[in-house]
Order: sequence, then C-alpha cells, then structure tokens
Amino acid sequence: MGICLLWLTNLAFPFVALGILFSFLFSGRRRLLTHLQTELRERFGLEKIGALPQGAIWLHCASVGEVNSIKSIISVLKDVYQKEILVTTSTQAGKETALKNPDVSAAVLVPMDFYPSCKRFIRITKPHRLFVVEREIWPNLLWAAHQAQVPYALLNGRISAKSARAYGWIKPLFKMIFTPLTFAALQNKEAAERYEKLGIAASKIHICGNVKYDTLSDTPTHLDQVQKLLEELGWQGKPIFVLGSTHPAEEVLLLRTAPDILKTGTKIIFAPRHLERKPEIEQALRQSGLHFAFTSQGAFDKNIDVLCVDKMGLLLSLYAFATLTFVGGSIAPRGAHNLLEPALLGKTVLFGKHFYNTPDTAQALLEQGGGVLVNETNFKETVIRLLSDPEQLDNMNQKARKIALSFKGATDKIRGVVEQYEHRKTT
Repeated sequence: MGICLLWLTNLAFPFVALGILFSFLFSGRRRLLTHLQTELRERFGLEKIGALPQGAIWLHCASVGEVNSIKSIISVLKDVYQKEILVTTSTQAGKETALKNPDVSAAVLVPMDFYPSCKRFIRITKPHRLFVVEREIWPNLLWAAHQAQVPYALLNGRISAKSARAYGWIKPLFKMIFTPLTFAALQNKEAAERYEKLGIAASKIHICGNVKYDTLSDTPTHLDQVQKLLEELGWQGKPIFVLGSTHPAEEVLLLRTAPDILKTGTKIIFAPRHLERKPEIEQALRQSGLHFAFTSQGAFDKNIDVLCVDKMGLLLSLYAFATLTFVGGSIAPRGAHNLLEPALLGKTVLFGKHFYNTPDTAQALLEQGGGVLVNETNFKETVIRLLSDPEQLDNMNQKARKIALSFKGATDKIRGVVEQYEHRKTT
C-alpha cells in the first residue's frame, strides 16, 4: 500500500509542479525569480557530476531558522565522521545562511520531492549519511536514499498534532519510509508519541530536547548599543516593557492598552516580527496619539514613550534591559516565537495561548512560575500588576532563568545517540 501511495505522488507531481510554477509566475513574487536557471537545476537534481562533494554527511533543513539552530550539530557531525558537510534547504535564504557556516562544504536547494530528481541527486553525491532536520519528511527523498543504501535519521524532530492527523490518512506511506530509519532524535515526548503512531519503532526513538535552546546566549552582543540608545531616550532607571516578535493583532492590543501602562511610568519597546510592515506600523502609531520613535531615527525627543525596533539583531539585548517581556506570535495564532530568549536572561515572560510550536517550554514556564498566560482581556491588568510588584517579579525572573537553563543540553544528547549508533554498526 505504501509503495502505491508513493507512486501516486509521483504521477501527480508534474501537474502540481506546473500549477505552482504558473501561480508563481503570475503573482507579485515573480520578481524573486532572479536565479531561475540555477534554482530549476537544483530543484530537479540536475547538478553536474563533481560539482558537489561526494561521500559527505548530508543534512536537510527547511530554512534559515533550522540552519541556524543546528550549527552545533553540524560541528558535532563533522567531528564524529571527519567528512565534508553538504546541506540542502527548501529556501534560497536558508541556502545562503548555510554557505556562511565555515563547517559547510556546499549548500544547494533540495530537489523537489519527485523520485527521479531525488534519485539522481543521491547518485551524483553518494552521501555517507542523511540527517533530516525537524519535520522535513519528504517521502521520495527518503525512499530514494533507502534504495541507494544511504542510512538516514531524524534530528531535532518535531511534528504538530495537526500534521500528525493529516499524515495519519496516508499512514502506510509513512510507515514504509520510517521502517528503514536508523533513529529519531526528537524534541519532546509529544513528538515521540506522534511519530510512533506513524510507524517509527519505539526502540529507535530518543527524546533529546531542542538544539535551538543550546544556541541561546545570556551575553547578547549589542548591550553597549542598547544602553546608549536608552541613554539617548532618557530611559535609564525606568521600568521598560519589551515585546518581541510582534504580529498585527498583538500590536493592536498593545496600542489600545499602552496609555494605561504608560501611566505607571513604564516605557514600551516593541520589535515587529516582519520589518517590511513598517509603513502600516507607523500609520497605526500616528493614529494612536502616542509619543513614539523608531530605533533608526538617531535623534530622539525626550517625550518619547514608545519605541519601535526597526533594526535587526537588537532584540536579545533589549530583553536584557527589560523589566518585563512579552513574546509574540502567541496571541496571534503563529505558535509563539522563542519563549526562552528572555527567560534565559532572567526575565518573566508573558505570552498567549497559541504556543503550539513550543509547548514544552510554555508549559514549564507556566507550571513553574516563570511565565504568565495573557489574552486580550487580561493583558493590561497583568502587565500593570506585575510592574507594581517588584518583589514578585524578581522571584518570577529567577524561576524563568532556572527553567531556561534546564532546557539546554540537547546537542550533547544527540551526539551520544549518533556515536551509539555508529558504534553498533562497527561492532
């Protein structure tokens, strides 16, 4: 049954690919086709023989976030295997990010999940091992690796309940491609339960945590720059509420409640998740009647109460100076962004109910007192209450940091799994 489903995906592929191509050509994003010839060659696995390293350790990631999160894993694999590292990604941005890593020998866009393309790519690269990162489960890619006798494993694996239900409709296909899997190093027990139901043997499952948390630092790189910024604003010694990675619904809530929060003497900084939205954000700020500025202005009026961050790379350092924090994508239904970034810096974290991307960290923060669940109704009240009780806030800050530290160590656990597997193969 599984092989029938696999071949059905290949029969449907040309029609799906044509539909995607035409919709792309006639969309506003067609200007992004600046490297069309190169992209098509890579997407169909048509690289020239010798253009890519052979016998390398091959990692496949989705995009920038996954590439950045596995830097430590790449270093581990290079050390364990003493071989070159080949990275494939699903996006151009991910590919460019991978190429900046000195441990990566080559990076290209992954072939589309079409068996002939995947088979050719594997034939010309002859990878030593394939490691699939997080949830990049492409049936043809994995089956082609199996047919070519390339061992493959899942690293830092995760899967949402929604995806697991969807995959359940074609479970024979996933059971077929999961049977040869050497091991699955997964982020949490929820992922383990879902993958086991889809066909991964319990004996091959290892719960290692999320390597993303190992990349978190409690010494942000732009502290001096942020301190100077706060001095220019005249905000030294004042309570500061920092909201990170915000989406439109969260900014609407913030601007509605800001006048009452500002009455406590608190200043507000928010960092939108998508900076291309700056024109609409500026319009909303003007309509709010608040005294605001953008970080890029350079010269600030001393009456500024609200600062919008329109420069990349400052958020971690801003968290370090925060009195209280909120992490976005959580009231807006985006699964929540990184809750442990402010927690590791010893900051209490507010977030909404949509934390399905980070359920383990969210639950730990809520259960152990390092975070608070907020919504449109209690947001203002919660912020003002916590800001007015420094003793309680300090206690929660300490708990938040302790929780964040407890999530580190996934990289070492994954190394242990890899070495254990390699030892079994050689004995």
